[in-house]
Amino acid sequence: GAVGSEGRLTFLTTNYPERLDPALIRPGRVDVKQYIGHCGLPELEKIYLKFYPQVDDEKAKEFATKVFDNFKENISPAQVQAYLLLYPEDPEMAIENVSQLTNKL
Repeated sequence: GAVGSEGRLTFLTTNYPERLDPALIRPGRVDVKQYIGHCGLPELEKIYLKFYPQVDDEKAKEFATKVFDNFKENISPAQVQAYLLLYPEDPEMAIENVSQLTNKL
């Protein structure tokens, strides 16, 4: 548009895309749509390793398996991120307290 700035990305998120006004999401305003669902084992491992790059892959697998066993396919990347922010310096406590993941948010 007339006041648009070049070289910028804007992210729009919603749980209800069908409720958005078509004028808001027309081509030129929304060029790419990406569904981001719940975490699987690989996503859980990657998120854990991003927060704790000093740990080995086995710890990441332990975390991912424990989360998946507790929550199956019903945990979002945002929930995992918010939980790990509670343990910024303690990857072991993040694993130990996984059962409280959704309680702490």
